[in-house]
Amino acid sequence: MKKIKKDVQSNNLKQSVIESSKTEKDNLHAEMVQREQLKMLKELNLTIKDLTHVLKTFENHQFMTIHRSKWKIALYNLSLGMLFAIGTVFWLLFLSWSTYHFFKDSSEIKWFIDSQLKMRQFNVQDIKEKVKAEIKQDPEIGSALISTGSWIGIKK
Repeated sequence: MKKIKKDVQSNNLKQSVIESSKTEKDNLHAEMVQREQLKMLKELNLTIKDLTHVLKTFENHQFMTIHRSKWKIALYNLSLGMLFAIGTVFWLLFLSWSTYHFFKDSSEIKWFIDSQLKMRQFNVQDIKEKVKAEIKQDPEIGSALISTGSWIGIKK
């Protein structure tokens, strides 16, 4: 009987230890979850504060006051378009001017063009001679070309 009592007591003790360990485990888990929730809540509070600051800055910005009128929006967009167009024109003028001055006296480009003309059997001197011959045959064409300045460098 004593042995049965001891077994019952040890079983009760084991059960109480198991129950208390389960309770401790549950409490520990709940505490960890609560800590994580507090961290998340603090992060959310910081994010909300940052967003509030950004909204206040955005409300104070002139973008909102410029675009309250349809006319102001139209004039703003028109002026941006005009600035873009003028900038594009100036940039293209600069680009064409610099390209012309860079390449105008380039011996490599002249050599390249001459080699391309030779490859295609294109001779400028032959064309000039043909035009001179046509002018000699029909003087009216020659006088018309010379008087209008269409062909410079042809002499009768």
